[in-house]
Amino acid sequence: MPPAKKGSKQPETRSSRKKRRGVEDPRVINYEPESPVIREQEAAEVRRRGFRNAIWLIVGIGLLALGRIVWIEAFEKNEQFLLKKVLVNTSGPLSEQKIVSTTALTLDTNLLTLSIREVRARLERLPQVKSVQIHRAYNGLLTLDVEQRIPVAWLECARMNFHAARSGAGCLVDAEGVPMPCEVITKEYLALPAIRYDLLSEAVHGVPVTDRLLHTALHLMTELNARAQTPEERVTRLEIPNAWSIEAHFATAQPMVITFGVDDIEMQLERHDRLMAEARTRQWRLATVNFIARDNTPATFHGTPDVSGLTLAERQSLPTPADSSNAPR
Repeated sequence: MPPAKKGSKQPETRSSRKKRRGVEDPRVINYEPESPVIREQEAAEVRRRGFRNAIWLIVGIGLLALGRIVWIEAFEKNEQFLLKKVLVNTSGPLSEQKIVSTTALTLDTNLLTLSIREVRARLERLPQVKSVQIHRAYNGLLTLDVEQRIPVAWLECARMNFHAARSGAGCLVDAEGVPMPCEVITKEYLALPAIRYDLLSEAVHGVPVTDRLLHTALHLMTELNARAQTPEERVTRLEIPNAWSIEAHFATAQPMVITFGVDDIEMQLERHDRLMAEARTRQWRLATVNFIARDNTPATFHGTPDVSGLTLAERQSLPTPADSSNAPR
């Protein structure tokens, strides 16, 4: 073979061919040579490492088992941490027995492992419950502070089978417009006014009703009862016959119905105050009043009302202050 010319790449090609054939480059030093002794030492080291790992695993499992036994004996089976009494602080339609049964707790429940969040969620699913605070003392006492929704009226709706003062089918509503079922009828509930709203489209127990007319009726009922000076002036029933009017019925011996519009309630209440002040002074027995009319107030009476000095002719015939000052004495 002729010698390679200067600058030729032929030696490099031969060297790469030798490397590809598995021949090691004599210029490279192998610091980890393979030999039977070295392989035996490495195998022995792997066995020792596996043995140590197995020992640590066994020790860890033993410690976990021991800790579990200690936890069970010292805490879970310790009578000091078992539930002995449930104290309920509440006021409203739900009884204490109903609240305790809803928690699904038993006297062998461990207070350490008790999930407060789950117990609160069970109670807040009750439509009558507004909020819940739970406190546990590690002497066997669990305290439930339950804020209940206070009913202010009955809700009647034929479409939804809601009827006033009927256990099981009765529906109560609080000041925020949240309906709730009536399970037990008490004297306080029998004295509540009723709101009849057959056009109500949706009402779910425990969920605030978004209907504007119902909230307007609740506000009107509250304002009228706050203005009542005698038991006869208190509202016993509100009816919403359509989308523009609310009829208020009162506890008078003879029927009295006042019709309000759903808009400008505050202005209508001012007119109501002036009319009722005159009615008390003149002992009127009102039958019907309609505040929807803006220019006048149509009213009917039981019997003949005393309207002396109220007509335009009588007002014109009355002497003015200037005339009375010039009158002979």
